[in-house]
This record gives sequence, structure tokens and C-alpha cells, in this order.
Amino acid sequence: MNKRKTGIIGGGASGLMAAVAAAGRRDGVCDEVVILEKKDRIGKKILVTGNGKCNLTNLSFSMEKIGEYYHGAPAERLKKIFSRFAPLDTLALFSEMGMLTTSKNGYIYPLSGQASTVLDTLRFELERMNVRVLTECRISRIEPQKKKGYLVHTDRGCLYFDRLILSCGSPAGEKAGEGMDGYGFASFLGHTVIRPQPALTALRCEGDFWKGLAGVRCAASIRLLVGAEGKRGSRRSYVEEGELQLTDYGISGIPVFQLSRYASCALARRMRVGAQIDFLPSFLSCPEEYRKMTERKIAACRGRSMEVLFCGLVNKKIILVLLKKNGLKPGELLGKYNEKAARQVFDDLRSFSVWVKAANPFGSAQVCAGGVPLDEVTDQMESKKHPGLFFAGELLDVDGRCGGYNLQWAWTSGFLAGRG
Repeated sequence: MNKRKTGIIGGGASGLMAAVAAAGRRDGVCDEVVILEKKDRIGKKILVTGNGKCNLTNLSFSMEKIGEYYHGAPAERLKKIFSRFAPLDTLALFSEMGMLTTSKNGYIYPLSGQASTVLDTLRFELERMNVRVLTECRISRIEPQKKKGYLVHTDRGCLYFDRLILSCGSPAGEKAGEGMDGYGFASFLGHTVIRPQPALTALRCEGDFWKGLAGVRCAASIRLLVGAEGKRGSRRSYVEEGELQLTDYGISGIPVFQLSRYASCALARRMRVGAQIDFLPSFLSCPEEYRKMTERKIAACRGRSMEVLFCGLVNKKIILVLLKKNGLKPGELLGKYNEKAARQVFDDLRSFSVWVKAANPFGSAQVCAGGVPLDEVTDQMESKKHPGLFFAGELLDVDGRCGGYNLQWAWTSGFLAGRG
């Protein structure tokens, strides 16, 4: 039997899955697995996913729509990778480890409703498999050996591994300046690193009216417009619909999170980014009905206040901001002299335009866009530059939508790296 030692740098979701997969091999290739984690415990990020409930995968996953779920790599390449370990494989593996799950419209959670159950399940499995875990272990350098293997320099001395998996994670959810180690190791080892950007986060917008909107939650459709300043034909748009959250600095909520990676990457390239908000998305499929409703409202409210004219359409805070934007006051009566401005408020309700000036920083982001390009690794997540070196999780340039897709990438890439 070949006795080999596998080192895993990073004890997050992908690293823990890699350890389970590596220690669970039955071909006699590996007899010892060691996790090196710089924090005081493993799996801390798992505990905060899904608002503490951990949406660990999604049964709505479809190979035909994979390009809609993930960014950073071609859909055809991702199909090949996910065909090796898909959401149903994740469910089967967690079931084998003894964890019960529940589905909410395809979103999979532990039956307990606690993210700690997912972490405990992985932790108990690692204990059963005699995986060694070294916490508070800081790494300064990784040194490829001439014949084979890797020497890892830590604050506890040098450790040798026949196989090495980098699953160091990203700066998402970390304090400023933290979470960049993996990119440094990858770059030192000759890999390309696409500069990471915050994703699945809120967007900060220009304007001095946001404090008046803070706390509002409403259904909305958001169109993100991305284009280089002064260049014709270069603008691209992305649309999401859902519950919008308005803050004292801009826009948030799931639809904004889904769009944020486009804004982050464009702003990093010094491109202008705008957002158009439709506060009445129920009229998206019937614009003529909205026009008729507008005419009825105006006809019925002549001589009455703006407050009456716009009553019941959307949250009052939104109406107050739009009235002020168009030089109107709530108590002002509707007449011929201000009808044009009132009609503009109706237009603004369907297309309120703002400029995005920044995405929230890494510490507020759920994941990052960027990292090591997928074309620099094999379908088993092995480096094409260094045999025996593997990558997993956010360190690779793959980021997904909300809804369990990012954790599924962690499970898939971690499992393939561990088995590889």
C-alpha cells in the first residue's frame, strides 16, 4: 500500500469536504490527511451561511441552466465538472454521514434549521476518519520539492505533504486585509490570479436622498447598466427581480446581490454603472395597463393633493423622495401647471435611475468574484503547472448566485480535489 500524506490549507466548506473525500478513498493512495487552519476553529463561515440556517445546495439545479447559476468559467467546462459531483451527490454524501435535510422550494437546509448541524456533521466525520486538524496554524511559504511533494513553512515548523490542496477561501466576510493568503500562494506557484472583487453584496449609490428611504422593503425590478464612459455601443444590462431593500447609502436585497458582481467588476475597470429601479414590477408585462391607470388617477385627482394622487401605489417614503425630486410637495394640489411634474413621478416609479459608486467592501460580501482561472486546473481540480497541487472553493474563479449555489461549488470542487 502506498502511504501518502495529503495537506489541506484552509478549513472552510471546500477544505472540509476535500478532507472527507481524501480520507474516504478506498484505493490505498492516502493514509493521512491534515487540515491547516489559521483561525481558532474550522468552518466558521459555514455557521453564518443562509442567515445561520445554511442553504447547502439547490435541487432546482439544471445542467442546461448552469451558465445562469455561475460566473467566471464557461458553462460547458462547468457542466463537465458538476457531472462528476452534483447536488444529488451532495445530498447522498451528507445522508451517508447521518445528516437529515429538508427542502423548501428546492432550497436544501439541514432539518434542524441550524448551520451548526452541517459543520458538526463534517467535523464528526473527520474525527471518525482520524483526520488531523491544526488550528491557529499560520503559513508563510509553500515550497515545491524537486522530485515530488510540497514543503509547507508554518509557525509550527515545516510540514511535508505528497499532495497539497489549497482551499484558503477569499476575503469575503473577513476583516479588512484578511483572506488574501491563498491568492498569494497561488501567484507564488506561478498561477494567474484574477483580482478578487466583492460579490453578493449591497451597492452604494450617489444621491443625498437615501436616508429618507432607509428601511423600506418592496417588490422591484432592477436593471443594472454597465458601460464605459463615452463609448457608444459598449453598454450592457442585467436584470433581476425580487424584494428590494433600501438603505441609507443605496440598494440591497437578493436581486441587488445577484447583480453586485457585475457592478464590482465594472467599477474596478473604472466603468460607469447605473441602476434603474421599477417600483411597480407587477406592470412589467402590461405597460398599457399602467398607462391607463395613470390617466385614471390623474383624471380622478385633479384639484386634490399629490398625497391623494399617489396614495397606495408604493411605500410613502418612496413617494416623498420622488415628489421632492420633481419639485412637488405632498399637500400641493394637482393642476395644469404641475401635471407634467406629476406625470414624471409616475414615470420615475417605473424607472428611477441612480448611479452606483461602489459595492460594499469584502467584509460585507458573501463571496468574491475572481481568483485562479479554471483553465489552469484539470477537471479533478489539479494544477496544470504543479502535479499533486489542487485547488478548491473560492480560490478558483467561480462564483454563483444566491440560493446554495456557492456552497455547492465548495462541495463539488472540494470533493473532486480530495478524490483527485
